[in-house]
Amino acid sequence: MTSLTPELAARAAGLSLGDLDPAVRHWASRALADTVACAIAGASEAVVGQVQAVLPMAPGPAALIGQPGQAHVLDAAQVNGIAAHALDFDDCNLEMDGHPSVSIVPALLALADRQDVSGADLLTAYVAGVEAEIRIARLSNPAHADRGWHPTVTFGVLGAAVACGRLLNLQAPQMAVAIGIAASCAAGLRANSGTMTKPLHAGQANRNGLQAALLAQAGFTANPAALEHKFGYMAAFNGSVPADLSPALDGWGQDYALLAPGIAIKQYPCCAFIHCAIDAAAALRDDIDGAEIAAVEVALHPRRLKNIDRPQPRDGLDAKFSTQYLTARALLAGRVGFADFEPPLLDDAATKALAARVRLSAHDAEDLSLGHVTVTLADGRRLKASASVAMGRGPANPMTEAQFRAKFDDCTRAVLPPAKADALHAGLSALADQRSTRALTALMQPASLTSPRPESDRAAPGAQHER
Repeated sequence: MTSLTPELAARAAGLSLGDLDPAVRHWASRALADTVACAIAGASEAVVGQVQAVLPMAPGPAALIGQPGQAHVLDAAQVNGIAAHALDFDDCNLEMDGHPSVSIVPALLALADRQDVSGADLLTAYVAGVEAEIRIARLSNPAHADRGWHPTVTFGVLGAAVACGRLLNLQAPQMAVAIGIAASCAAGLRANSGTMTKPLHAGQANRNGLQAALLAQAGFTANPAALEHKFGYMAAFNGSVPADLSPALDGWGQDYALLAPGIAIKQYPCCAFIHCAIDAAAALRDDIDGAEIAAVEVALHPRRLKNIDRPQPRDGLDAKFSTQYLTARALLAGRVGFADFEPPLLDDAATKALAARVRLSAHDAEDLSLGHVTVTLADGRRLKASASVAMGRGPANPMTEAQFRAKFDDCTRAVLPPAKADALHAGLSALADQRSTRALTALMQPASLTSPRPESDRAAPGAQHER
């Protein structure tokens, strides 16, 4: 039997910028930019403040995204990871059944601040991590997610370890150890969706993944076959080790999971499983008056119904996973945005009344991403719309540049002045051409409060790996 962990480690360690064609570079840059924007927007959320009030933040060179100050790389990775997932607006992947970038990018940016690497280094490391976590998910899902594990952290910590290992230029044996360490740090339950613990998952994936890579670099030991061992990751999380490991190993540097099915950029700051219902409901909005609606039926794939049937959400976080609430908001407003998860809209009487008339059902189509919304009016007329949204807008159905920039600006405008947001967007869009990632992370902080980093923080030239 092929040894999965060493083979995967060798492929990830050997990935180079030259392996990344223009489409891969474009989508990797876009996903990185989207994650950064989400972290800037989420930095002021209560979950971030509560964690920082408890976490003993050690000094260090890594920027806190969306807020002033620097911290130790592990602390920054954790806090920035929580911020990036706080609004549930970050990207998704259908095979992973979770959020691929949010578990990797904050750790990479923290490590990049310590090393002051180039944008090309950062881009290559990101792709290595994303490819690793999605390919492991190919072998593990649906059993893994169906057991209740939260893929964003349980796969994400492995992706973070691989990405950070690539940025540290770990060779294959050390990379396998980093994966082994990270595999023992994988934990997170889908039961905590709709609570502060869900973004905490992203924070721990970043912290633990980066820690695994640093420990491996320092000579720490772990089982270099931890994924496929009889008492290893897949046996524990999935129930068995698949006989065919080729989906995780074939096509490295040629067929990218990043492109097919790809990274899906979210249009709405809520659970991606409900986006199809939002789109379908929004399509009906102009043809109806909310006061005339007698009943609403939302039909989704049965696998999507397990965690999003929440007729009376407790708060804004819970509302992000309420199909009833989100469908009602889309029928009334034609869209869903940040304001829908805060008062007064969160407490709107008309929305609550309409949400109470929303019923969920399962359709029998194979398309996981398909949703049907049927509205019955008081006069007996029935209107129906359908949408298939693969957890966001990916390579098969991309946002326009204008749509993506509008999201970026929505996320950053409360923190960054327009000129700084323009410079950050331009730098992230052309990431492979950037000489210094520190110059980029400085743009991620409030302009008037950003302090220059001392020259002594700069890593020695030998700390950067070859490209």
